[in-house]
Amino acid sequence: MHPDSPPSEGTDEPTELERTAENASPTSVRRRRSTRSSGPETREKRKRSRVTPAQLAQLESFFAANRSPTAARRKEISDILGMTERQAQIWFQNRRAKAKLQAGNKGRPSTAPSPDIPSTHSLGDDPQLRARIHEDGPIRLLSCTDLAIGTWRRIATLQAEHDLLAYVCEARRCVAWYVHCAGAGFKMEIPFDIITDATIDSVSPGMAVVCLTLSRPPSFFLESRASLGADTPAAATRYWQPCSDWTEDMQASKVLRHELVGVAAQLS
Repeated sequence: MHPDSPPSEGTDEPTELERTAENASPTSVRRRRSTRSSGPETREKRKRSRVTPAQLAQLESFFAANRSPTAARRKEISDILGMTERQAQIWFQNRRAKAKLQAGNKGRPSTAPSPDIPSTHSLGDDPQLRARIHEDGPIRLLSCTDLAIGTWRRIATLQAEHDLLAYVCEARRCVAWYVHCAGAGFKMEIPFDIITDATIDSVSPGMAVVCLTLSRPPSFFLESRASLGADTPAAATRYWQPCSDWTEDMQASKVLRHELVGVAAQLS
């Protein structure tokens, strides 16, 4: 799905859980885990290594693109998410084992997303968010951890809040992608009328990819500032200025297929 995802090579050595997952039941796995030491020191280590809901959402996105990343790719992922390489390695090992267990229990429903993954719909009334995207009317936010257009790709990070957003504006009948980078805002607007096809497919438990096919390139905007005096609030001086394609190598003008990965329940 993602053009810059590396091939599945140089994979981790399987853990005991991964080697036995095909023949094990969820109950037996939990029983083995419960026999481990639960002393104060062990509990403290486990607490420090637990991933956050935001990290989990992005890890699921990376897993959907490549289940067995190379060591170099794991380092890149750990740097993006603020984790150690060892944490990323263990997470991917356990996630592959979980996928094998789920594959062996297809009769049980497993499509519901994790309750720990935060909903982004509640951000619609966030004043800080509205000031950033410069939208006065009602909008509907879409879950978005990853956006790809041709070879151009953006991934939501934990270092900066609201650096990648996707939303629908019914009043203006369009879908918008918003990117915040190096202190500047960038936006793409896709009118409903140029969307010729839209599909949604599951990529992993709880995660989905939405693919939009367009009849022509979207409109591009760059955040600009007007000079209205020193006493004017900063937010009031910002507005969207039409501009040329700001994606790398102008991919959004050449490729008319957009792929967005997010939480399935919020995209359906």
